[in-house]
Amino acid sequence: MDQNSFDCRIYQKLPQIVLGFHGCDQSVVNKILNSHEEHLKPSNNSYDWLGDGVYFWLNDPQRAYEWAVDSSKRKNKIKRPAVIGAIIDLGMCLNLCEQESISLLKKSYDELSSIFKLLNLDINREFRNKVPDSGGFMLLRELDCLVIRHVHDMVEEKGISFDTVCGYFQEGNDAYLGSGIREKSHIQVCVRNTDCIKGYFLPRK
Repeated sequence: MDQNSFDCRIYQKLPQIVLGFHGCDQSVVNKILNSHEEHLKPSNNSYDWLGDGVYFWLNDPQRAYEWAVDSSKRKNKIKRPAVIGAIIDLGMCLNLCEQESISLLKKSYDELSSIFKLLNLDINREFRNKVPDSGGFMLLRELDCLVIRHVHDMVEEKGISFDTVCGYFQEGNDAYLGSGIREKSHIQVCVRNTDCIKGYFLPRK
């Protein structure tokens, strides 16, 4: 079969339940665990790595806690760093670890770039990933966020909606001398459809 004839959309519906961990303040953990209706609030910053949604670290409560601790030093919202776990059905997933989703990103970028050119603007000047950490990883990802948001607009015109977005990031310094792996490497899951969150729990230490 010609590879171009594959309908990759059937493989973006993932029959998979995963565990995600969210760093936040202890008051948020208490509020969610003591309610049958409350959900974590989606993030919609212009620099969010995977666009709009509720963010989780896949299978990594320790990394979620470290993030909460770091955030408590910069933000007033987190005063008592804590972690809440979630049972997530990935559903229709924009999985940025596979080729079909990456192709959508490229198409989205090309469309946006063309629009900016018509306005005599350079998309890479107007929107760019910035603020590198010690390993050169860009922490504020305005370009990526814009491109991913446009992916959702593109597919929704065809009656398709992604429930979740999943991406792998190599963050931080090298894990060891000569390593191709960074010490803060992780997989993040961004949940756009909160119906995919089947329940919350308190992680065991």
